[in-house]
Order: sequence, then structure tokens, then C-alpha cells
Amino acid sequence: MLGAAKSLHAQLLAPVLGEAVGASIDEVAKLEGRLGFALPRAYREYLLWMGRDFNGIFRGSNWFVSDVESNSEVLKGLLEESGSRYEVLSSHVVFFTHQGYMATWFDAAENEPDPKCLFINDGMQQPEASGTFTEVLLADLKGLSSCLPR
Repeated sequence: MLGAAKSLHAQLLAPVLGEAVGASIDEVAKLEGRLGFALPRAYREYLLWMGRDFNGIFRGSNWFVSDVESNSEVLKGLLEESGSRYEVLSSHVVFFTHQGYMATWFDAAENEPDPKCLFINDGMQQPEASGTFTEVLLADLKGLSSCLPR
């Protein structure tokens, strides 16, 4: 499912940052056990590919297998600060936060292999749709790759 993202990484990012570092199957299984449900296929594939790439392109943001549960607390705080009535559900997987002022997540209960995502930052009143997980991932990789030295 992540073919375009992996190709972009191989072409633009790996020559500068090295190969991505993935989470282990055991780490992903333990996360699923703590969450109480299976992760969508696209996200699971991402974790196995880049879920421990702490020194890669997402360095400085919380995109990693070890961040998922604490990211939910960041999202709750963002929503509270914005005055949003949006409710964080136990089926929400908050796969990205950055310095406490933005978050992106999906609802695993939708049972989609490539789930639709929502995004919010501290200047927004309500979450907005941001595409599917693979679209969000590819857009972030493209955007961040433009900041790398050539």
C-alpha cells in the first residue's frame, strides 16, 4: 500500500538520511494488544517500515510506534484548548503529533485498510479531513524532503 511513499523515500530521503528503521512485528503486536484492536493495513505497514526511524525524516515529531498512546493525550489537550466538542474515542489512533500543537489521527473502527484521517492544530476550532493515511504520509514525506540538502 505504501509503494509511492517507499519509492520517494528510496529516491530522495535514504541517500541523505539512510534507510528507514521499522518497528518489529512483536512491537506492533504489543501495541495492538494494548489498544485492543488490529491496526489498519496501511498503518501497520508504515510501523513495520518506519516505526522506529527516530533519526529519519520525522525526527522531532511523534510518528513512532512508541508515541501512539501518548499522542492521544496531546490530541485531547488540543481539542480542549480549542473548545471543540469533538470526542476522542478509544478506537482513534493518533499517529502524529508535533510539539503539542498539531495532531493527525484515524478511527480504526471504520475497518478500512487505508483509513481517512483528521487533522487539527492549535489555531483550528474543529478537526478537518486530511486524506487517507497513505496520502497524509506521502504529503508529509514530500514536504519534508524539500528541506533536505541535495
